[in-house]
Order: sequence, then C-alpha cells, then structure tokens
Amino acid sequence: MISNHLNDVEQRRQDASELSEQIAQFLAAGGKIDVPKPTPIKFTSTSDRKHPPTFQRPKVRDETAQRVARIREMAKTLTRNEICEREGIALATLKAIASKHAIKFQVRQNIGTVPNKAPPELEAQLVVQIKDCIAGGMNRSQCCKALAISYNLLDRIVRDHKIDYPKLKSAFR
Repeated sequence: MISNHLNDVEQRRQDASELSEQIAQFLAAGGKIDVPKPTPIKFTSTSDRKHPPTFQRPKVRDETAQRVARIREMAKTLTRNEICEREGIALATLKAIASKHAIKFQVRQNIGTVPNKAPPELEAQLVVQIKDCIAGGMNRSQCCKALAISYNLLDRIVRDHKIDYPKLKSAFR
C-alpha cells in the first residue's frame, strides 16, 4: 500500500531495510531462495470441451456402449417407437441418446394411419363401456375421462357403431 504519511513511509523504510539485511545474512550463510517456475497453461482441444469426460464406472460405461450399439443397429430398420418398446426406455431417453451419439431413425412408412384407431377386441369392449356410461347418465366428456380415451376416439366409435349419444347443447350466455 502506498502511503503519503511520512510516519508510515519511515516505518516501512526501516522494515524494508531489516528485511534486506536478513536476506543478505541468509544468502551469506549458504541459503538459496527458491523461485517456483510458473505452471504452464494447459490448452484443451475443442473436442475435449465439446465432450466432457464421463465419470461412469467401467461396467456402466460398457453397458451404455452396448445399448448405443443395439440402438444404432435397430435404427436401420425400426422406428423410434418400436425401439422404445424393445429397449424398454422412454422416447425422451431415446432422443437424448440419439442426439448424443448422432443416430438417425427410420421414418414411419404408413403415414395415413388413423391415430384414434383401436384394435377390434378393445373397440368392442369400449362399445359396451360407452353404453354403460350412457345408462349412467354421463355426458361425453365425463365418459372420456371415465374410460381414459380421447374425445376423437369416442366420437369415432359412436359414429361407426351408430350409438345414440347426443352432444351437450351450448349453454345460454
């Protein structure tokens, strides 16, 4: 610290002269002042920065590598949903693995499929349950919630099977 007070300057000058005398005595006695070398700057490559090190145990790392290899092989012939079913993982997990390891998937071929289509045996069961909802006095949205189906699926089943299930009239506003 630089001080403009004369007392502080004189005091520090005495301290500095005492310190320089002690250094001279130390060097005269055969002492050596060790000056550490500066540590070199470690440059990391861009690939190291993009892919940080994995801290997985070797067993987990091997399992992950095997799973990625399986997914990469299946991606050549299967869609994302089919791979999720076979591997038993969520779609979000599969997408994360794919983005990390640059895996591309097959596009679904039959694009014209109806999203609200159910298998015939399930549809027959739903028809019976919908008729039970009508008998119970439920409206369409309550029936959808009770059966855990979409409104579009309910509407299509009602149309296809010619079930008399009236829609609610809009309220007077």
